[in-house]
Formats: sequence, C-alpha cells, structure tokens
Amino acid sequence: MAEKQVDAGSGAEKERAARTSRAIIAIIIAVAALAFVFSNVGPATLRFLFLEFTMPAWGWFLAILLAGVLIGSLFPWFRPRKK
Repeated sequence: MAEKQVDAGSGAEKERAARTSRAIIAIIIAVAALAFVFSNVGPATLRFLFLEFTMPAWGWFLAILLAGVLIGSLFPWFRPRKK
C-alpha cells in the first residue's frame, strides 16, 4: 500500500514539474514578445480595404499579440482533453 502512495506522489510531482516548465517557457515567450513589441516605436500605417490607420508599430504588434492570445483561449484545439 505504501508503494501506491509513492507512485502517486511521483506522478503528481512529475505533473507539477511539467506545469512549472510550461509556465516558465510561456513567461520567456511573453517577455520576448513584449520586448519585440516595445522596441518598435516608429509610426506604422495599416491599410485595409479603403481605410488607413497610422499609429506606433508597437501598438499594431501588441494588438496582434492580444488577438493571438484571445484566439488561443477561445479555440483550445491543441489542449489535452480532461478525462
């Protein structure tokens, strides 16, 4: 019976380590993306159909980043299904 507890603890430990490593990777990617966004401060013009918008490039990059996060949270296609 003690062996089952050790195995369960080991599995929980591995799952916690996997979550921690995923969180660290996500933080690194987020920091890199934000560094890229805020290092582009020059003006940029977006033309869409007959509309034209001008704002700093970091604003456009940030908008695209937020759109990607939103789409990723709305459509969790690649997340493992809960049992």
